[in-house]
Amino acid sequence: MKKNKKKLLIIPIFYILYSIFLNPVRAQNVIKMTAIPPRLELEVAPGQVIIDQLKIRNEGDTQLGLQLEVQDFVVNDKEGTPLPIEEQIADRWAASLWITVSPQKFLLNPGETKVLDFVAVVPEDAAPGGHYAIVFYSPVPGNLEQDGTQTGVSPNVGSLIYFTVAGDINEDARVSLMDVPKFQEYGPVEIKTEIQNLSDIHIRPIGAIKIYNWLGRHSQTLKLEEQNVFPTTARSFENTWNQKWGLGKYKAQLEATYGTQGKILLATVFFWIIPWRAMAICLLIIVLIILLIVYFKKPKEIAKS
Repeated sequence: MKKNKKKLLIIPIFYILYSIFLNPVRAQNVIKMTAIPPRLELEVAPGQVIIDQLKIRNEGDTQLGLQLEVQDFVVNDKEGTPLPIEEQIADRWAASLWITVSPQKFLLNPGETKVLDFVAVVPEDAAPGGHYAIVFYSPVPGNLEQDGTQTGVSPNVGSLIYFTVAGDINEDARVSLMDVPKFQEYGPVEIKTEIQNLSDIHIRPIGAIKIYNWLGRHSQTLKLEEQNVFPTTARSFENTWNQKWGLGKYKAQLEATYGTQGKILLATVFFWIIPWRAMAICLLIIVLIILLIVYFKKPKEIAKS
């Protein structure tokens, strides 16, 4: 019985060692691609034809069969995440119908970079402002596991295409939210800002949040992260003032610019930092010292009288 038990223990250990050391293909077969460029921004005129190139690189260790698809996308969250739309839409911002990329199917060896021909035909009646699409690269199903091994597949990758059509473009934006905890005992202080884009084109606000103390003195500048805000959407920005100790009323002021004309975004919010527990302890210590002084003075005064 003991020998049988030992055999039962040895079998799974041997299988694990075999899986790790003698069958490395299972662990190493990883699919990873890089789209070059990840974002292509083009300034165009109605009726213009654009000829350019896109690239896709196989960063993995196995040959890939890839297929290409051009899709429109929308942004529904406040993080600026592009959400592809499989069906083509007649939308004010859509541009997938303008774009042709070839070849649409191809093989890509490990470490190889494929150059693709990119052609865009801008319609004569294209509205001034932004138009957007994404070129997606996807592994061809059933072409990548011929040896029966399990292959790790990374998410589909793509290049975002931004067109700016010349003309009378409206540029407008506002700070829709600037939120800071109104009262804190100590830092750090989290500052959340949302910028609403009301323009005909995406914007990329550039600026900072400046912190002022209760005396009006500038304490610190927090740089606003440079991020695209798509038309008709809001984008969240998060900053942290890593100040642990403070006392009194503070002001956080957003100062940023956006657009081709350098329009200004301003917003201000006030907050308090009161280390009340530390202050209470200090007050108790002071009261205790005063009581001790009074206590030790009384006998001397009685003795003198």
